Amino acid sequence: MFCELRKFGDLSDAQIARWDEIRSSLGGYRSPFFSPGYTKTVSEVRRDVWVLIAGESDKIDLIWPLQISGKSGDPAGAPFCDYHGPIVHSDWQVDLRDIVRRSGLNTIRMTGVYDPQCRLHDFASEFDGAFIADISNGADAIFDFQQKEFPKHAKKMRRLARKVEREIGDLTFNFESKSVEDFEQLIAWKRQQYLSTGRHDVLGPEWSRKMIFRLWESDDPTCKGYLHTLKHGDRLIAAEFNLTCRSTIHGWIPAYDPEFAAFAPGYLIQHDILKEAYTRGFQMYDLGVSAGHYKKFYSSYQIPVLRATIRSSSPFSRFGQAGEAVWHGLEGSGIPKISHLAGQVRRRYEVIRSAETSLSGRVKGVVQAAKFAAGVGSPAQTPSLENREA
Repeated sequence: MFCELRKFGDLSDAQIARWDEIRSSLGGYRSPFFSPGYTKTVSEVRRDVWVLIAGESDKIDLIWPLQISGKSGDPAGAPFCDYHGPIVHSDWQVDLRDIVRRSGLNTIRMTGVYDPQCRLHDFASEFDGAFIADISNGADAIFDFQQKEFPKHAKKMRRLARKVEREIGDLTFNFESKSVEDFEQLIAWKRQQYLSTGRHDVLGPEWSRKMIFRLWESDDPTCKGYLHTLKHGDRLIAAEFNLTCRSTIHGWIPAYDPEFAAFAPGYLIQHDILKEAYTRGFQMYDLGVSAGHYKKFYSSYQIPVLRATIRSSSPFSRFGQAGEAVWHGLEGSGIPKISHLAGQVRRRYEVIRSAETSLSGRVKGVVQAAKFAAGVGSPAQTPSLENREA
């Protein structure tokens, strides 16, 4: 068996084709985050991106895009890659701990793994579910589902439509905006949301904004970005940046103008996206994990995802595992304040570590997170730009 780390630019056309062949043969890997195009774009804006490849003889059976710091690996494009993990040919039996060891790494961490063959369940620390809207029969099928399963929400949406018509008037939706001004406004809104809620500003590092902009300019059908906008006259009131891969569209970066919060613009633009996506030939709208308070209204079903860490058998790796176990013990202590703070700190640092490429950026992020957690200089609460409800 061979196992090696390569830069994306050193992969041959045949190897990239093999990558797409394997993922296309595995139904659940239709997300744009598993596309070679996504890793290619990330590798153009970050110097720490590698592709772990492994297999028998000269045939690749495993592809694993990573961003590597020292002897630790994180998903390539983290913390933006909602799905990730090893892409393994269904017929290949492999010990993933051995793959980590052979690669020369001590640890590989994952936060959103799709694992249909249960290769990573033994390494999992948390389980979650991603919300999927099946739009193959049209958006009306989703809205009919809302009416049946969530009649109160459906009634609310009808009331909201009347409120918009009465107090605002006509709104204009654009599925494929090319406006740089609107793109920059979306980023500004999102960064303000991070500030107002005390979350780490993952759009602060220049590489993240470059990555999103390049995905927006992409013509790759396996990984293409779309900027959706909702306007009142010339005024932008809501926007969403999503990634697509062939027939799949993945909900990614939503935000709206807080002054229009009473009209729930997030819900309004969601309805327009679903309707237009179907007319353009998309069959699945992937809303991702978390925020189930609104995603459940549009979800046809959920797919399981998990958080996992794979460690090699090195002494350093075992030491790290012991420290991690202590921290998880704090999270499960049963003491509400301690458990909540421990979990919050761990998740916050995972985001900081993957988003910030410099030591100074990581230190600054940790200091800001500690201040917010301690209530020192906490920003005033404003309506969450990510919350689609008023």
